[in-house]
Amino acid sequence: MPISYTKDNNEGTIQLFRKRLNYKVELARASYNNLVNFNFGEKFLFGRVNRSFVPMVVSETFISTKSFKLTNSAAQNISALPYVVDAFSDLAQQFKKCALLGKIDPKDSYLSNLKVYRAYQDPRKLYIDHRRMYFNEIEKGFRENNIRVKNFDEFIQYLMFILEKGAPTTPFTKPAFIKSRVCPILASGLAVEIADLDASSDQEKINQFVNSRNWDFYVNACASYGFMVDRFVPWRLVADIGDSPTRSPMLDYTEKYNLTTTSKIIDSSYKTIQFDYYKMFKFDLLSLYNRIKLRHFLETEECDGSTILKRVVPDSYTRPSFLARYSEQYFLKLYFKIRFFEEESQFTENQMDIMIDDCIEIYLQADLRRSLSIFEKILNKPFDYRGSVSYIIEHLKALKDAEFAESEGTTGASSGY
Repeated sequence: MPISYTKDNNEGTIQLFRKRLNYKVELARASYNNLVNFNFGEKFLFGRVNRSFVPMVVSETFISTKSFKLTNSAAQNISALPYVVDAFSDLAQQFKKCALLGKIDPKDSYLSNLKVYRAYQDPRKLYIDHRRMYFNEIEKGFRENNIRVKNFDEFIQYLMFILEKGAPTTPFTKPAFIKSRVCPILASGLAVEIADLDASSDQEKINQFVNSRNWDFYVNACASYGFMVDRFVPWRLVADIGDSPTRSPMLDYTEKYNLTTTSKIIDSSYKTIQFDYYKMFKFDLLSLYNRIKLRHFLETEECDGSTILKRVVPDSYTRPSFLARYSEQYFLKLYFKIRFFEEESQFTENQMDIMIDDCIEIYLQADLRRSLSIFEKILNKPFDYRGSVSYIIEHLKALKDAEFAESEGTTGASSGY
């Protein structure tokens, strides 16, 4: 009896589980080192966090993305990081050469003449779309539950209650979005997709890729050019930028851009986002408040034993008056609390309060950028916590020492780099 695989998600839970297990077992038999499960552990965050696990995005200030020449006819201006494009171009040329020489099946739909269907997706645009939909849902919730607020303080009380429940699964801030499952690995600039198939159809994965006469050649050729193949989306190639414990062939291409180590690649190709995002965080809250507050509403009030209706006009704020009304410490505390909601941390309530106070103290004694940076490093890669500014500084030093050791090749990169 032939093995059955999923064709879509429109089956019963038990059937889906059994059929998806068939695919997992089939791929688990493969002995390719570069056939990688990007849904497992830290590999899920590949290309979207640095070695301290702090969310990052492509920094086009230092290195611009580059367009692919070999794309499907319907796609326009598909790009990725330049060394990824260079490596893929050479890989595609190798396929063409081998097809002409008869070393591979030249009639294979996807694995003979490689073309790009999807690649880099700008995380800034992705987050804007996510934020718009999320804000719409929050506004809808306020309306459906007839929640009426008189001022920004009342609005924040309701919002924090909503986020405490929902933020662990639906990120509110951009740093949390970058790490979440709603942000694809394509946002890293390291991934390339050479087909437009349905990722829910394991049957198509088997038919078009795993059972292809060119499958072995495909996976091995990808490895020789520094690409990993996504085990559950086999038409997705992801650039391996690791230099330890073994050096990826991708570094032959990064060296053309003076990026000779994994650390240099991360430092030059990416930037952390907490500081730039925080500058818009405050005005996102104001924007959401303005969407939710009513122009006016009526509420009942007791007066001399009688119930009367009172017309309420919610407070309005301009940007200057908003910033004058609420301090930087106020916004930092909100940001830190929301980030704690979003992350799976093991901090106790008391430890969270101490860490927030300490990071605000760092802002007052140093600067905003340092306060946010230290907070995100500890939040995203937590250590045992003792509750003092000096302890935070010591752990920041430990992080730097660990990063230096990794860059020197004395330890493997725990995040998969």
